[in-house]
Amino acid sequence: MGRSIYAFILLALGAAPAWAQTATPSARAVSSPGDENVARIVGYSFIRDDGMKFLETLSDTIGGRITGSPESRASAELILANLKEAGFGNAHFEEYELSSTWRHGAAAGEVIGPVRRALYIGSYGWVPGTPGPIEVPVVDFGPPGEEHSGAFGRVKGAAVIVDLRSSGSSTGYVGSRAVLAKQLGKAGAAAMFIVSDKPDRMVYTSAFGFYPRGPLPVISIASEDAAFLRRLLAKGPVEVRLDVQNTFGGRGSERNVVADVEGSDPSEVVLVCAHFDAWDPAQGANDNGAGVAVILEAARIFKLLGIQPKHTIRFVFFSGEEQLSNGSRAYIERHKAELDNTRAVFNIDSGAHPPLGFQIHGRKDNQAESKILLKPLAPLGADGVFLDADFDSDQETFIVAGVPIYSLKVEPQDYDVRHHTIVDTYERVDARMVKLETAIMAVAAYSFANAEHRPGRRLSPPEVQELLKRTGLEPLYKLEYADQNQP
Repeated sequence: MGRSIYAFILLALGAAPAWAQTATPSARAVSSPGDENVARIVGYSFIRDDGMKFLETLSDTIGGRITGSPESRASAELILANLKEAGFGNAHFEEYELSSTWRHGAAAGEVIGPVRRALYIGSYGWVPGTPGPIEVPVVDFGPPGEEHSGAFGRVKGAAVIVDLRSSGSSTGYVGSRAVLAKQLGKAGAAAMFIVSDKPDRMVYTSAFGFYPRGPLPVISIASEDAAFLRRLLAKGPVEVRLDVQNTFGGRGSERNVVADVEGSDPSEVVLVCAHFDAWDPAQGANDNGAGVAVILEAARIFKLLGIQPKHTIRFVFFSGEEQLSNGSRAYIERHKAELDNTRAVFNIDSGAHPPLGFQIHGRKDNQAESKILLKPLAPLGADGVFLDADFDSDQETFIVAGVPIYSLKVEPQDYDVRHHTIVDTYERVDARMVKLETAIMAVAAYSFANAEHRPGRRLSPPEVQELLKRTGLEPLYKLEYADQNQP
């Protein structure tokens, strides 16, 4: 933590040292009423432990929170109760429908020939299970991009090993995964083995590209176990026994949780959001329990300090992000009449890691104004503005809607190791980063809600299409929005 952060905390507590009063522009600027509120927000973000207390409750009493499950419902009720207790009389649920519900069953696998050996596997989300225990041959399809002429003729009735490692480009990875699964399903494959990119025989869970129903059992297999199967295949035929017990439950319902800090001029709104759904191999503590804790605590600090911004700040807790950003899509549909008056959306789904600033997803037209409005975050090291664009979280919904969207960008550290695995647990979350991100999200929302000018306007549908092409997101957009009206 740098001394600029300490300056903010000390100023908030009325104990600023001489160097904080005179040394830097950021410290001198705190003398104005607006900046004094910034200092108070930052100070309270660091001296309170309520965000981590909430995260502990969410992680240890509820745990994994698959969309449409009782655990997801319990999470929404917990968030709403906390908001009501903090004084948000307007906090409420917003219900929406799910095309399908899904339950994560047990998954077991073993090699039964030419040797017997247990395999470490885990099912992807929103894919079917096997029709009871099955015994099938193994085929190595190899990595995408290689020449696969004739390969689909070999996969019928087989468990097919595919290398689909994300290589740091998860947006493209998701598209490739979904397309190849459809191709293998059509060719009659019994199951699709995706080699896990996690260390230490950990496997992976995800559903993007498979909701509302995947075409075949899609299974994450430990990298070490895939290597073992390939060594066996180099010497002759290999057979495995699989038993994956997933079930679909038909249509269902979900809910978002919404609460407003009403502005003195409520004609415009700034959104601050995070998704609370999570996979169930562990607790979903970093993805995205930490993000939920951050924006819940930011909301509570506004109430605690009695700060009223010029324009309304709305805190939205989405469900369904892990499937197809269902919660944010439902929000867009419900609030479509308000989108032209939405100044900006701030999304956090990056884990509790050192923050760098915000991605603005290719919006070059917003870049200059965004740098000005994010200047209050400079002492926190989070005033960076990045043009990177992706569909990796609920930002995709707002990109498609043309609304200015800001995603917190962080140093990844071990995020990808923990992401969607058995080690995404409470004790691994950095409490200092939760506090720092609370300050950042709250100050960013406050700055944009009070600004004289918006960072930019809402894009028209043709402008959205141009943005998607320019940022390379058009193929994934066409895949994920295939059954919906084009913007």
